[in-house]
Amino acid sequence: MSSCFTISLPLLFFFLNFVYTESAPKFLWHYCPNTTLFSPNSTYQSNLNTLLSSLSSAAADGADGFANATVSQNPPDQVHGLFLCRGDVDIATCGDCVATGKQDILQRCPNRRVSVIWYDECMLRYSHGSIYSVMEQVPSFTKFQTRNITNPTQFMRVLGETMDDVTARASVGKSGKKVAVMEANFTSLQKLYTLAQCTPDLIVSECNTCLRAAIAGLPQGKQGGRMFTPSCSMRFEMYPFYNASAIAALVPPPPYLRSPPAPVTRRKGTCLLLLFVFCYIR
Repeated sequence: MSSCFTISLPLLFFFLNFVYTESAPKFLWHYCPNTTLFSPNSTYQSNLNTLLSSLSSAAADGADGFANATVSQNPPDQVHGLFLCRGDVDIATCGDCVATGKQDILQRCPNRRVSVIWYDECMLRYSHGSIYSVMEQVPSFTKFQTRNITNPTQFMRVLGETMDDVTARASVGKSGKKVAVMEANFTSLQKLYTLAQCTPDLIVSECNTCLRAAIAGLPQGKQGGRMFTPSCSMRFEMYPFYNASAIAALVPPPPYLRSPPAPVTRRKGTCLLLLFVFCYIR
């Protein structure tokens, strides 16, 4: 019995570590300028705490990966916020990520009126100014693989064509989630995997513009890279990094053109006005 326990214990520790590693949100970057500050224990701080709790609850309750909220109608103390979860993550993962962001953003950005934080699984942001249905391309940041690609000329051609296609698909997303993934053959043994996503409050032309600007900021000649902005994100890798079946179930591939689609009427949300305004895209 004792020898069996000795063998099993390391396996148990490995399993627990694996589960924790897989479930913990992966922090990427945060941005919080020190040009706009609020006083500790102020009305703005109280409203911010209410906002972040509301967004965290919405994520846990299954807000379809996106929600926005506004607390207070008085401009000096008004705070707006939203979150966006990656289009292929489930409700539990989305809820865990936003809950982590709720705590993390206050620690990394104390007393800031404007903040945004990115994880691999979600983005969370707030501001004293309106951010809903506003395309924003700054701040932005890029991450990339250090390894170079072989045959960069052929790779950039395949990457460019695939990025055009995935951008068009994400921009006209029909399910309320502006997200798309695409794969392409680079060689007989290597595949390219791409993912593009916008916040669902953007109209088609805004999403298209944001993603194309993100493409321009991606590294060249690398085996992988990603670009993040407050309104959209783009990523490519030489290995599968997303749940393709989850996205396929949410976003049926629509007919699309590679040229930028014409603007459409902005989608409207429904709002419940209580202590704060809480909105879902339906």
